[in-house]
Formats: sequence, C-alpha cells, structure tokens
Amino acid sequence: MSEITHTKLEEIKEKTDKYLVGNYKRQDIAFKYGVGEMLFDMDNKPYIDFLCGISVTNLGHSDADIIDALRSQADMLFHTSNLFYSEEAANLAEALVENSFPAKVFFCNSGTEANELAFKIARLHGIAQKMEKPVVLSLAKSFHGRTVSAMTITGQEKVRQGFGELLPDIDYITENDIDSLQAAFDRYQGRVAAFIMEPIIGEGGIIPISDEFAILARKLTQDENALLIFDEIQTGIGRTGKLFGYEHFNFQPDVMTLAKALGSGFPIGAVMVGEKYESLLTPGTHGSTFGGNHLAMRVAYETLKIIVGREILQHVNALSDFFFTKLNIMKTKYDILKEVRGKGLHIGLDFTIQAPQIAEECLRNGLVVNATAGSVIRIMPPLNISIEKVNEGLSILENVIAKFAKDSKTESYSVS
Repeated sequence: MSEITHTKLEEIKEKTDKYLVGNYKRQDIAFKYGVGEMLFDMDNKPYIDFLCGISVTNLGHSDADIIDALRSQADMLFHTSNLFYSEEAANLAEALVENSFPAKVFFCNSGTEANELAFKIARLHGIAQKMEKPVVLSLAKSFHGRTVSAMTITGQEKVRQGFGELLPDIDYITENDIDSLQAAFDRYQGRVAAFIMEPIIGEGGIIPISDEFAILARKLTQDENALLIFDEIQTGIGRTGKLFGYEHFNFQPDVMTLAKALGSGFPIGAVMVGEKYESLLTPGTHGSTFGGNHLAMRVAYETLKIIVGREILQHVNALSDFFFTKLNIMKTKYDILKEVRGKGLHIGLDFTIQAPQIAEECLRNGLVVNATAGSVIRIMPPLNISIEKVNEGLSILENVIAKFAKDSKTESYSVS
C-alpha cells in the first residue's frame, strides 16, 4: 500500500511506534471520523465500511440516538460499582432476557471476559455434578479470546503457540463433522461439562455450523448433562439476520456470551445463564469492577432498542439476499473466488490466493474489509447500510478481484 504522506498521520504513527507495544500489524491509515456506513481518514478521504470494527459498530457510525443516550447518561453518572443497584443494568438485563430465553445476566467489559466466565461456569457445573476431571469441548477452528482460559478453549493452535502448557481437559472437534462430535462424547462419557461453539465460526473463516451438527450437539449435551454454550460475540445483535445466531436452530443454548455490537463500540460483554444453571454463580464466584457500569448499560440498551424497533433485521435479510446473489455471480466469473458462505451480513469469501493482499487493495480503493484464516475476506457491513453504498462497495470489491484474477493468469499466488 502506498504510504500516505499526511503530516498528522506520520505523527500518529511515530507516537504509536514509540509508546504502544507492537502486538498489532496496522494498516497505514488512521480514521478521523465516521458517518453512517462511511469512514474518513486524516485527509478526509471516504471509505465504505464493510467491517464495522470487526462486527462492532453494527448501526454504523454516529447514530444520533446512540450519541444522545451516551451524552444524557454521561451528564448523570459514569460508574458506581456493583456494590449498588443500577437502573441501567436492570433495564438492559430485562431487555436481553425478554428478547432471548429465560436466563440471568452477568455484565463485563469484553468478549474474552464473557468467555472466561463461561469457562468458569462449565467448571462449576462439572464439579457440582461430581465429574472426574470435567472436560470442555470446543471446535478446531474456533476463536474465543486471548485470556488463558479463552485461549485454551480456542481451537486454532496458532493462538495458543508460545505460551507453554495451558489448562488441562480441553479437546477440539472438527466443525460440522458429526462423527467427530459423537466420538468426543463417547471418549469422555460422563466427564463432558460443556461444549462451546460459535453458530458461525468467525475468525476461523466464516463457517456456518450445519443444522445437523448443531442439533446433535444439543442432543448429546442434554443426554450427558453437559452445558451447551453459544459464543455469540460476533454473531449476536442482528449480524446473522436474527437477533441471536442460536435462533437459526430450533433450540436454545444453556449459556450465551455476547459483546462487540451490544455496545455499538462502547466496551461491554455479557453472559446469559439459563435459569436451570443460574444458581451456579453465587456471591464471590465472579465479579467485575467496571462490568455493568452506567454508561455501557445505557448505550447497550439503546442499541438493542434500535435493532428491535427499527425493523433492522428485515433490512438485513433483504440485503443478505442481494449480497449473496451478487457475490455468487462474481464466483462464477473469477476462478480465484472458491466459495461464498455465511448468513445475514456475516459473509466470508474464500479465495485460492492470500486474502490480505485483497484487503489491502480494497483499502487503497476506499473499501474497508478484513482478511482472516489466510484466504478468507470477511464482509460485515453496518446492518442499516444503504443499497447504494452496498452497490458501490461491491463494485470496488469486484474490480479488485478482477485485478487479482487477471494477475493470477501470469503470476503464482499461493495460500500457505
């Protein structure tokens, strides 16, 4: 990517390199502001946002009602702690339960914190059932976070590498492989405390879980008195065309973790614990200083109110059909595009070449997308994006794909 010479950007890059640890590989750009489905860099160059901060700003940027909610709450109260009752936390918990399944809610600050608690609940359940060495099962391509337990239940080895021995009694199942799933429950019969899965594997390449696999997972967990935990940190809050991803199946999970889009960019996490298991968490078993703070709760409540009240989900499903039609036409035209998959506006394009070069070229041309799992481009636009900007973004994407398809005729691109 050609370097942007704007003086302010250079100052930002210099400070970043000097003062921030180098654990992120950043694109050569800094965004200054956003409006709706658009982002603008330090030179005021516009970009269509097909990423939403990795499925976080699901309502786009600068939504007036979200801003009003934040401002009005900021005028009242930021934080008091969980030593006291909170109207904002009570209202958000009520709204989540009324729009999902009978449960109690715990609030934290991020997705990895939510999955940390889900793991603890699984252990509490296994020990309460007097299981010998309770086992937690996960999917081989899953991603659940970066704390030690969240990293341990993440199936991707690259996430766990370099940290030595992690937590014991974890095993990984091949996604959508019912034989692998059945074999794991047979292997650990009587010891499976929980099975955690994403309804659509996200960072692992946008892989929807099949109905057959999910239904068997529900049956086996019920038969074995194990928890079924749905990690909905990326799929929750409307991304898949339903408010929660589990709604695509005809059952409910026992535990569900949320974060990302729930706060429209304001840090938040949540764990919903089905009423059958809510008694596992008693005073002292878990806590969070900032979790449930007044600001986060107010913004999340407004976000949920908008998603439910503005017919956003109907818009998502209409746009989803349009996206998949257009993308599948591209698939027939360009050999480098192997597969189009996903649900709603949670879309993955699997290529025969490395995806980061495609994402970088899209960015040069004013479209923000994300590369993951080596060969996959992740498309996650705002749920309320206009059809005009969808068309414009897809036009940029097709031009980029066409360029690489042409180059692939003479150059060799390989996926490692």
